[in-house]
Amino acid sequence: MKIRWKILLILLMFSLLPLIIIRAHGLNTLTDLGSDLQTQTRVTLLERATDNLAQMAEGTAARLNLEDRLYRTTIKTLQNEAENLLTKNVLSTPHSVPFITTPEGAQNIPKLYVHPDYKKSAMMGRGMRLQQGNQTISHKKGDLIDLPISTEHISFWLPQGLSTNEAMPSINKLTPLLHTFQACSQTLNELALWQEVALESGLQATFPAHKSIPPKYDPRISHWYKEVKQTLHTLWTDPAPDPATKSLCYRLSSPLFNDKDEFIGAASLVVPVGTAISSALLMSTKKNVKIMMVLSDHKNQENKDKLLIVGRNEGSSNEKTSIQARGHLWQIPPEPEWIYESNPEFATLVKDITIQQSGVLQIKDNGIPSLWTYSPINKSLALLVIIPVTDFTAEADEAEQYVSESISRQIKDTTLIALSIIAVLGFVAYFVSQNLSSPIRRISEAVIKVGQGDWGARADLHSKDELGELAENFNLMVPQLREHSSILQALSLADEAQQNLLPKSTPKFSGAEIGAKCVFSEKTGGDYFDFIDCATCGNEIFATAIGDVSGHGVSAALLMTSARAYIRALTGQGRPLVEVISKVNTLITEDCAQTGHFMTLFTAICDTKKKTINWIRAGHDPALIYDPETDNFDELIKTGLAIGVDEYYLYKENFTQLKAGQILTLYTDGIWEAHSPKGEQFGKLQLREIIRDCCDKPAQEIVEEIHKQVSDHRRGLPLEDDCTVIIIKFL
Repeated sequence: MKIRWKILLILLMFSLLPLIIIRAHGLNTLTDLGSDLQTQTRVTLLERATDNLAQMAEGTAARLNLEDRLYRTTIKTLQNEAENLLTKNVLSTPHSVPFITTPEGAQNIPKLYVHPDYKKSAMMGRGMRLQQGNQTISHKKGDLIDLPISTEHISFWLPQGLSTNEAMPSINKLTPLLHTFQACSQTLNELALWQEVALESGLQATFPAHKSIPPKYDPRISHWYKEVKQTLHTLWTDPAPDPATKSLCYRLSSPLFNDKDEFIGAASLVVPVGTAISSALLMSTKKNVKIMMVLSDHKNQENKDKLLIVGRNEGSSNEKTSIQARGHLWQIPPEPEWIYESNPEFATLVKDITIQQSGVLQIKDNGIPSLWTYSPINKSLALLVIIPVTDFTAEADEAEQYVSESISRQIKDTTLIALSIIAVLGFVAYFVSQNLSSPIRRISEAVIKVGQGDWGARADLHSKDELGELAENFNLMVPQLREHSSILQALSLADEAQQNLLPKSTPKFSGAEIGAKCVFSEKTGGDYFDFIDCATCGNEIFATAIGDVSGHGVSAALLMTSARAYIRALTGQGRPLVEVISKVNTLITEDCAQTGHFMTLFTAICDTKKKTINWIRAGHDPALIYDPETDNFDELIKTGLAIGVDEYYLYKENFTQLKAGQILTLYTDGIWEAHSPKGEQFGKLQLREIIRDCCDKPAQEIVEEIHKQVSDHRRGLPLEDDCTVIIIKFL
């Protein structure tokens, strides 16, 4: 910060302090006013919302009570008519052939049509295609698709093991039940999804008719059928997915008896969850609102103070949402899920639900103040809607916004006054600081010249204060800075020279495809790779080498350069590989006698025609051979001491026979030792996975993919070491 600005700040501190105190007091007053206004508005809104929700819950309870009577009257009519038809000794002759569905298929299929209230969940996975007219429509699992029906027919389901001949007497008796089904449907006014009559033989008559029952379905093993058969009373069952639509439904079922009072089956009404629930409760849902169906009748005393969630609304509803489609918005939790809050209000809620009483209570939900609206559905089942209080306080937020705008206006006015004071003080500060800033400006100009490369620039200032001392130190620093710059330039040239010694492109040989790449770290490193033609051996034979010099810096780069020169000179003379490496080891050991450096190396002579490699491993990471045909990796892991450690060490040449399609991979430790921000290494297993996944790609693409995934693993961290990879695919 410039001196003139420091002076300005000191003046502002003393001149603006009274203004700041006055302004802060006014803001506090307005803030308190806004807080009081918002509190009063919140209380009023919450009281109004509580009254509205209570009236809504009571209305829902009353509606459910009336509809329960309607359902019971309808099921009684259906029960009487079914018993009357089934106990007749005279078989009626049907006017049309019955519509029969079995696990193997459907018989006598009538004309089915699409009804907006009848949908089913697609059960197949992604990519499912259905034919509709001349169009093919794709569906994903869980999508709602049309379920064709007929209101002019009854569909008769024959489970596995029940033949048509065995079922025909009962089918003929139940066929006249169509008129009763149609009359009940008009009475219910689409409040029921299906009307069904299931017999002890397994036969099930369903209205409206359809052909979407799962192949393995048998009504006799269903929970609702067993419960009716056991109790022999008309009863509601807990919500469960409907076999045909997969939507969440509950049933009102009544037993059927013959003239000897023997149980012969059951009649039931299938009612989608949400049918009788007030649409206003569902339409008010937002993303942070929870709508659940809960159960309070628990046999286990341990859970007597809890509510069991038997259904959860997972979507939004509106006036146009069909009754049956609302059932698809409800899902059963995959695991038993309980609600419990340790406060008196929650205990009151559980008690009210148990005695079938509706109401609204304010209880915290996971620490968030919320309104809990509940309305009984039947003896033990209730609808529970949890809405955060903040959803009802929009008007309070508007009041708070009004106060905020008033505060903003006051801030604007006081800001204008403050800016006027700042402008006056700015002029004063400028003239006062002018004499102080002139020496600093001269030092700054000298710094700029040095930054532009003028090493002869000096700060011409001879005062006795701190600024004069700063100028003197600057003049001493410039020669030292020039020396350091020269060293950095020399290192940059060493880096450039090192990279220019590596192959610019991979060679072309018949019978093999080669890819290679070296990525250097920020420090001057010692990774090395090369390809050497063998002029005396033919176009099918070449030598390759990959190495890594210990350490970093100019010394490592020079050692790599020397090793490259030795290897190229000796390999070009046509000497055996053992002799070449031994001689290189002797020369490198002499060069490294005083430095302590050494070099790992892997060299190989590849015969692309015979598919063979002669190789020596001198302390380097083992080469990998991948066979796509068997999906196996082999490591060329014979022992060998690093170059530059023992000049008398005897190296052993190894021979490996390959075959077409195999991939030879050479790499340095910078690949698998690369670290992520969490400190995890890239690893050799991940390197193998890349080679396996990309084995059908060109060699250079495999190399690029390895380097890309190493870079992704680092996530922006700088390279700790050079990374080099060579891929040779034998064709």
